[in-house]
Amino acid sequence: MLEKFRSLAIGLCLFVIVIGLAVYFLVQIGGGDSIFGDESGTLETVEFETLAFEGDDSGYLLCPATLCEAAITNGPAARFEVDARTLRLALADYVDGMPTIRTYGFDPVNNQFDFLERLPGESIPAVLTVRVIEIDNYTSALAIYSRKPIGDSKPGEHEKRVNRWLTILSSQLAS
Repeated sequence: MLEKFRSLAIGLCLFVIVIGLAVYFLVQIGGGDSIFGDESGTLETVEFETLAFEGDDSGYLLCPATLCEAAITNGPAARFEVDARTLRLALADYVDGMPTIRTYGFDPVNNQFDFLERLPGESIPAVLTVRVIEIDNYTSALAIYSRKPIGDSKPGEHEKRVNRWLTILSSQLAS
């Protein structure tokens, strides 16, 4: 009796291992999207003009009042003494040089970009939506909205992230 039980247990374990290996290889070759979903995910497009954001929400928003009329922002958009093209190139250089940041989407008509940033130790990335705003030929601004669509955020986490981005961009443009 014990011998039959042991044989059954070994057979069941081998069956589970074979099924596990099959699923593993299916996912590795890219065929597991129907089972587990794909990496792209979905995010709602941020429309700064209609964004309903309260200043105390989990997130951080810097945006001019003329653009974000429906939101209570954490402050005005960061201004830079360069044209919009130069600011956009500095932003692209910064993002391309950071292995923790991935471009998720962009809207070239509105100069708006979505980035995913996952710092070491974070299981869920933060989403940063950035819009480059041309003020005149020599001045531009950067509206930036940092948030985590799922999961919890620590107080001040998004503010630190946005300030880090702005500090690095400012130093890149100063040199």
